[in-house]
Amino acid sequence: MEPRTHRNGTDAASDGAGEAVPPPAPPPPMSSVNAPPPFLVKTYDMVDDAATDKFVSWGAANNSFVVWNPPEFARDLLPKYIKHNNLFSFVRQLNTYVLFTCSVSFNFKLVLKML
Repeated sequence: MEPRTHRNGTDAASDGAGEAVPPPAPPPPMSSVNAPPPFLVKTYDMVDDAATDKFVSWGAANNSFVVWNPPEFARDLLPKYIKHNNLFSFVRQLNTYVLFTCSVSFNFKLVLKML
């Protein structure tokens, strides 16, 4: 068996310690620098889940989502995904990440359209 050599060409045994140098540690996993914020991931998961269509679903063109009954949405669904049940705080958080328009119709649904 041949002695290990350092990248500079010297023998590992000649480094003064008398033992081979362990190989370098593997690089850490890729960071989440380019990952979307958790709030947006949770919102997407909530809207995209077919089981939540009673509360929230994609609009016809898939560039908006509709909250069908805002009080039920805030009370029953929002706390399962977000740490609160305040609809206006949810809309305010959305506003920090995404440009959108918000409209409320007479049948009490909230439509958020991404611009």
